[in-house]
Amino acid sequence: MWSKTRQVLESRLAEPLKGRVQYHYDVYRTKGCKANPRWFTEMHVLSIVVDGKAWFCSNPKYHGMIILRTREEVIRETGYVGSDWGCDAPLFIHEFLCDLSIGEAIAHDNYFIRLLAVLDARLGKRKVKALMERIEEEPEWFRKWIRLRGESLGMRVGVT
Repeated sequence: MWSKTRQVLESRLAEPLKGRVQYHYDVYRTKGCKANPRWFTEMHVLSIVVDGKAWFCSNPKYHGMIILRTREEVIRETGYVGSDWGCDAPLFIHEFLCDLSIGEAIAHDNYFIRLLAVLDARLGKRKVKALMERIEEEPEWFRKWIRLRGESLGMRVGVT
């Protein structure tokens, strides 16, 4: 199921981003404790990798990024919103792929859906230019995605 979803997501990437951006989805299982050895937990982890580095991860601790900051700092810097968020990622992806136009996706309240829209080939140059002009209004972690898309089109922040 995930491999087909990943193929669709990667086929929708803007042409300059193909080969640079990859989507990964993993489920990690951990065994229980001594008191209950049959008990286990699952951690769903969605990562978006740019040029071989994880730029977005639904649970950073599973990718070697130990977070010792407050929850608000982490959300502002990375977009990470919680350990159970990875379980919701497939629902957000399905909504993006099946239910939303590119205009609805880029204006969505959910920043993950907006992130997918920023990378999508259907997002035109004028819309990317508008995002670049309003980049300071966006959370810090989201700005790098807008810059990535803008720079893939030869745009720079503050240049019209």
